[in-house]
Amino acid sequence: MLFAVASAGYVYAGEPYKLKNEFSISWGFPGEDDWNDWEWDSYRWGQDTSTPLGRYNEGKYYYGMKEYTHAITVSYTNEMKKWLALSINATYSGVSRNEMETETDRIVDKYRKHRLEVFPMVRFTYLNRPVIRLYSALGFGFGMKSEKKPGDSYYANETYLGGHATFIGVSVGKKLFASWELGAGSKGVLNMSVGYRF
Repeated sequence: MLFAVASAGYVYAGEPYKLKNEFSISWGFPGEDDWNDWEWDSYRWGQDTSTPLGRYNEGKYYYGMKEYTHAITVSYTNEMKKWLALSINATYSGVSRNEMETETDRIVDKYRKHRLEVFPMVRFTYLNRPVIRLYSALGFGFGMKSEKKPGDSYYANETYLGGHATFIGVSVGKKLFASWELGAGSKGVLNMSVGYRF
């Protein structure tokens, strides 16, 4: 019996590696600096807070807490070699905040920002085993930001260069897998994903 098990293990180990494809969806935590493009101050009402009228207008309103979607990424990955893979990624992230009347808590205006980025990534796998993988990745692409500030009746749009660097990632599972990554950029500082490998 031991001989049979050892022989089976030897045959399995000698089989050529079959390149795979992956489909995954992840959720990550972007850095706080990613959302500090606009400060919440009293110029929203066009008043100088050094005057009594300015201080009165400032006190009439307050802002609720920021609400984040965080970074939601959909990825398709194709292995080119056992240690090298190429993926295409689409990432959405958003933040919102309400402006409310102090006396009634009624929402009078809203701040909204949306980001969408599309970028390819190259992944380098250091450890590639049937159940566990360790890897790093790097990618660059383009993004679009859409932002509406309180007092504006329109969204301001702009494009920018985006991308992501995964310093270290670990994937656990065979066909169905879960991954955890530490990095910087579009997908967030820390992101978690689930996927299917075929």
